Amino acid sequence: MEEGTLVHPPNLPFQHVSLTEPIKEQLGVAACLINDCAAAALGENRFGAAKGLDNFVYITISTGIGGGIIENGTLLLGKDGNGHEVGHFVIDCEGRLTCGCGRRGHWEGYCSGRNMPNFVRMRVKDLPERTVKGSLLTRRFGIDLLELTAADLFEAAAKGDDLSRRLVNEIGVLNAMGFATAINAYDPSLITVGGTVTLKNKAAVLFPIRRHVKEYAINRVPKIVVTPLGEDVVLYGAVAAALKYLS
Repeated sequence: MEEGTLVHPPNLPFQHVSLTEPIKEQLGVAACLINDCAAAALGENRFGAAKGLDNFVYITISTGIGGGIIENGTLLLGKDGNGHEVGHFVIDCEGRLTCGCGRRGHWEGYCSGRNMPNFVRMRVKDLPERTVKGSLLTRRFGIDLLELTAADLFEAAAKGDDLSRRLVNEIGVLNAMGFATAINAYDPSLITVGGTVTLKNKAAVLFPIRRHVKEYAINRVPKIVVTPLGEDVVLYGAVAAALKYLS
């Protein structure tokens, strides 16, 4: 991996982009490049719930889905720095939905804040009319649900709307598949979870994951908790990265 260079980012139409050298030249300071979720893993490992752990995974469920992995005390990167891209695990072999990276069947394409509405629209088309008719979702947004957001879905579920609660649970099962794949791949002692979708809907996101993850995990399921560092976990990670790589 070329240091300080963005290499084959999954959601951007670039191959190689040098980022740290222009910063060093313009500001006259040391700089390093690290993925936000990888940084969050460093922050969690130094300041948060994973302090002192040698094997742990951080997962964010936000606009996208991402991860950071500490494996045997070392931040997992891979040849191009993308060894932590858990959002691109395949959770649907039929590939019914397209991810932002352009590939099909990826976890992020179904359960991220940006793509959750696509999953809802797909499922509503599959369900009987009697199940959909009268839902808070269709009453507010119409049968096509074109303006629906992830926040709207969770809000309707919190109000007790049956369809919304059903769909939130289905998304939770898909999340459990993603978490189980991370458990099977990295065998962590702990998983912490962050991101806007998680932090604003903690119980609704975590309950189905914890309930269903054992159905898909072959390794022992670790404790799964919301990050205590909240929305600042990546900022803590930036500090941890600077202390680790620039001090």
